[in-house]
Amino acid sequence: MSGKHTIHHIVTGELESSLSVSLLNAGAHPDLDRDSVLPYGYRHDIRRRDGSLNEGVMVPVPVWLIEGADRTILIDTGLGDIDEVSAMQSRYGVDFVAERRGSRQDLVAGLARHGVRPADVDVVVLTHLHFDHIGNNELFPRATFVVQRDELPQGIAPPQFCMFYYPEYSYKVTDVRDRLRVIDGDVELADGIRLVKIGGHTPGCMVVMVETESGTVCLTSDVMYNYRNLELNWPMGSFWDLAQLMRGYDRLHREADIIVPEHDWQFTEHFPKGTIR
Repeated sequence: MSGKHTIHHIVTGELESSLSVSLLNAGAHPDLDRDSVLPYGYRHDIRRRDGSLNEGVMVPVPVWLIEGADRTILIDTGLGDIDEVSAMQSRYGVDFVAERRGSRQDLVAGLARHGVRPADVDVVVLTHLHFDHIGNNELFPRATFVVQRDELPQGIAPPQFCMFYYPEYSYKVTDVRDRLRVIDGDVELADGIRLVKIGGHTPGCMVVMVETESGTVCLTSDVMYNYRNLELNWPMGSFWDLAQLMRGYDRLHREADIIVPEHDWQFTEHFPKGTIR
């Protein structure tokens, strides 16, 4: 293999993100104009299920299909059943909107656009075990699931204070336990594809470094949630270890030529075809 890969962005749905989730302390600083910190697509008219209108941004929930290796590799499995997610979150007082817009945000259809069936996927990298990264694990009957050891305690039995892990969703992990490959630290997954443990956002959050014709691409997972995190060097509001997270930002800048935040429709302005080569 040449070690040069192609990356496809496949959206599995959208979630509402508040400004305080998108940017730590909602981006408040006396030297920054508020409009300059608002994430791409920020709105004042997000309608929740109770009919109320709220400010925020609807963000994509992607998975990433990597072509060019000797195996078919998928990064995360995205947003699962919308009704299940909404009912689950509502038990914890979370009323953020979760939605899917037709076949363009269906994972199976998205894979099919690239000639891939779920049974063709050999490896699924679970960058971390938040609900919107594990929602379709059951679709991949042959895949090995790669996860950092430090993710498993919260992914299976989260403490009450852990944001975006839900015990009701732990079956997404336990149902594939016989196919888990548990790693601890950085791993070369294939020629030109490295898994890099950063932590910070969650105990075992990892990014994926992919060699392409354009250079080394870092798929950041939620280490960088949106392009404002990248441009301002300002983290999102959901983190486990802030100092560790910011050390991770430094590492990404040292090791990657192209840094791709996880949940931002601005990606489509940089890569209109949804593909990085």
